Amino acid sequence: MRVPDSLYYDLLLKYDRVRSRQLKRKTEELSSGKSLLYPSDNPVDTTRVLRFKRFIGEIEQFNRNIDLARTNLENAETALNSAVQVLQEARVKIIEIMNTGTLNGEDAKVLANYFEKVKEFVIQQGNMKLGDSYIFGGVKTQESPFEPGTGEYKGETKETTVQVGKGVEVETNFSGLKYFGVNEESNKITVVEVLDEIINILNSGDLDKLHSETIKVKLDGWTDSKELKLLDAFDAGLSSMMEYRSVLGTKQEIINSLKVQNESISLHFRDLTSRLQDTDYASAIAEYEKAKTAYEALLAAIQQTKDLSLLKYYK
Repeated sequence: MRVPDSLYYDLLLKYDRVRSRQLKRKTEELSSGKSLLYPSDNPVDTTRVLRFKRFIGEIEQFNRNIDLARTNLENAETALNSAVQVLQEARVKIIEIMNTGTLNGEDAKVLANYFEKVKEFVIQQGNMKLGDSYIFGGVKTQESPFEPGTGEYKGETKETTVQVGKGVEVETNFSGLKYFGVNEESNKITVVEVLDEIINILNSGDLDKLHSETIKVKLDGWTDSKELKLLDAFDAGLSSMMEYRSVLGTKQEIINSLKVQNESISLHFRDLTSRLQDTDYASAIAEYEKAKTAYEALLAAIQQTKDLSLLKYYK
């Protein structure tokens, strides 16, 4: 029984579509560099790739947050460190005048002016800005946290934070009450309050008050207020600032380590994603050549058989 021509051509057309799809598929894989082109290719691996990409996106956001936090931490530490260094020098002057006993009017005026400049510098560092935001105002970033002249704190105690890892947050704006050793009794920077007292004493000429005058002080973390002499109050405020300066340094080390860890995790997930979806070019080229050869052979077969008919052999 002779096979009808229509069935024969239907069979050729069927394989033509198959070979054409194979060739098109391999061409797409080579041009895109991906072996997973559609979810239907491999639903399980496609789901894995989507999940891995989501993880990578989260990690990249963590690292952007780390860069933001690092900049703020570095600027905060610079401001606090500058204030601490100036205050340490001022402390030497305080001890000198406490041991002097008497000062002539001109010397007292010079020292009073010096301590006034120290005050202004410390308050200025507390009002440090990064871009349009004040660093030490807590979540209140658009207004200067410290009152010029008095050092009174007008900021917030709540701090802004960003997520830098799973379950890990770090501050990007800081409570000046903590970092600048604000006396909760007066709501002023403790060292500035002490310097104000010293300036008043120098202007009065009664240096004995340097030893007898006291200030009621309560710093962050203290359960109770303490009545402290001027130098002790100054040291308490300065020590608090130095402690929080160390906190800033520690936080920088933490986020630097986290960024290294995040980059390692990101690289791992990128490698897994690549294994699942990226084209193996050597294999894909071989499959492409195979599909191309098969398609060309099919076209040749169609060309050779399309004009065949028994009538050509009838005599």
